[in-house]
Amino acid sequence: MIKFFRKIRQKLLTENKFSKYLIYAIGEIILVVIGILIALSINNWNENNKLIKQELTYLQNLRDDLKAQIDLLDIYIACEDIIITQSSDVVKHYEINDGFHNMDSIFPKLNDLTIRWTFSNANTTLMEMINLGQINIIQNKTLKAELVAFNQNIEIFSKNTQNNNTNLIDNLTVPNLIIRNAYATHGYSVRMTDMFKKFYLFDFVRVKDDELAKISTKILNEPKERLELINKVAFRNTMASMQKKGNQSLKNLAEQILLNVNSEIDRK
Repeated sequence: MIKFFRKIRQKLLTENKFSKYLIYAIGEIILVVIGILIALSINNWNENNKLIKQELTYLQNLRDDLKAQIDLLDIYIACEDIIITQSSDVVKHYEINDGFHNMDSIFPKLNDLTIRWTFSNANTTLMEMINLGQINIIQNKTLKAELVAFNQNIEIFSKNTQNNNTNLIDNLTVPNLIIRNAYATHGYSVRMTDMFKKFYLFDFVRVKDDELAKISTKILNEPKERLELINKVAFRNTMASMQKKGNQSLKNLAEQILLNVNSEIDRK
């Protein structure tokens, strides 16, 4: 093709047809420019197509992660519901019996209050996108802003949960409950045990000694012990209520973002 155009130019020069040569040369330049522009357009189209496919892959992975996170949040909410119910029952029992008496049905409820759940962040795709600077591949600006805000909320809530678990439950609440309560003889409630069985190989060892429950009841009804324990039970109820509210708020956010992600996938 290049030789063909060169022969035409040489022929025009040989025939002293300079004006035609000039017009032809300009036309040839225009054709070359057009060819370059077409090549660039094709290249840009290919790059844009790659980005669209990459964005779609990210969106699909985000969708899967959000579904997993919502499932986890449902579990956390159910667990906090157990703590709220059990602690409320302990308080009612305390009020009705004017202290910690007739405790056989209450000991397992007290034992349940020693349980707390670690928060797991299932949004690995979102974390990867932010850490690698790939979040800008999401073209929908509103969705992108929602994802960034959601990641920040998850990080804050996860840290708060860890701090609360360590400082307020493990260190402050649990030791007092285990030391004073008939933990070894009564174990956990059926409701809590069923929750364990969904996730763990659970095998609880119980001690057959009726005297231990009597000792615990006697200790718990000493004025100082009554005050300390009922305060811990009420505090545990408050912590569970706060944790449940946080989990529910995150679930609501995740569900809304999931709807928006699905809408964006449908548009691709």
